[in-house]
Amino acid sequence: MKKMKKTLCGFLACLLLVAVTPLLANAAAKAPACPQTQTLYFEKLAPVKNVNQTSVSGYIYIKNLSSTATITNIKSSNKYYTAYTRQGLNAIQICESNKFYMKNHKIKAGEKSTFSFVVNQNGKSYKLSCKVTFKQHPAVFKSFKVGSKNYASAIKGYWQYGAKISRSGKTQIKATAAKNYKIDFIEIAYRKGNKAFTKKIKNGQKASLKNATAITVTYHTTKKPQYYKAPGSDYYHYEGQPTPLYSDFQFMLW
Repeated sequence: MKKMKKTLCGFLACLLLVAVTPLLANAAAKAPACPQTQTLYFEKLAPVKNVNQTSVSGYIYIKNLSSTATITNIKSSNKYYTAYTRQGLNAIQICESNKFYMKNHKIKAGEKSTFSFVVNQNGKSYKLSCKVTFKQHPAVFKSFKVGSKNYASAIKGYWQYGAKISRSGKTQIKATAAKNYKIDFIEIAYRKGNKAFTKKIKNGQKASLKNATAITVTYHTTKKPQYYKAPGSDYYHYEGQPTPLYSDFQFMLW
C-alpha cells in the first residue's frame, strides 16, 4: 500500500511539474520591452501676435513593466530633449530639456533622439532604448468654426492658436474631429476685472464671447500607442483628461 501511495505521489508530482513548467517559463520570458523605433508628434504655439514656438510631449510605453519596477539612468542622445518617469504609467515621458529653452530651439520635422534607460525589476536589470523621430502633429480637427470662419487649416499642428474675433452678439462654436480623434467637451474662459471663470458649452452652440479670453476643446485619440496600458489610480491628471490619450486645444481670443 505504501509503495502504491509513493508511486501515486510521484505520478502526481510529475503531473504538477509538467503543468507548472510552462507557467514558470512564461513568467521568466516576461522581460520588459519598449518599441525599438517610434514617432512622437510636436505641436506649435502661437498664442499671441509675433510668437511662434514649438513643444513636444509624448510617451515611450514599456511592456511587462512590474508595478514595483524602478527606471533609472534615463538618457537622450539629443541635448534638446529629456525624459522622466510618471507615476501611475508604464512609460517614460518625453519633453524639452533646459537647453531647448536656453537656445530657443525650434523643433523640425525629422529630428531624432535615442532614449535609453534601465528597468530594474524582479532582481534583474534590463537596458532598453528607443529611437524617436519627431514629426508635426497631424490635424485633430476636420473643421473648427468660430462664427462663419473655419480655422481648421490655420490651426493644423497647433495646440495653442490666437486670433482676433468679433465679440458682438452670440457666436456659434462648432468642431468636427479628424480621423482617430474624438471631441469630449468645449469650454470658454472669461475674465471680467479680477474675476475669472469658465463655462462649458455644447458643440455647435452659440455663446457670448464678451469678456472671453479662450476657447478650449478637450479631445482624445482613439488610436492607442504600442504597449499602452490604462494608468493606475495614482496617475495625476488635469480635470477631464483621465489618461494620457486626452489632450486639449486652446483658441486664444485677442
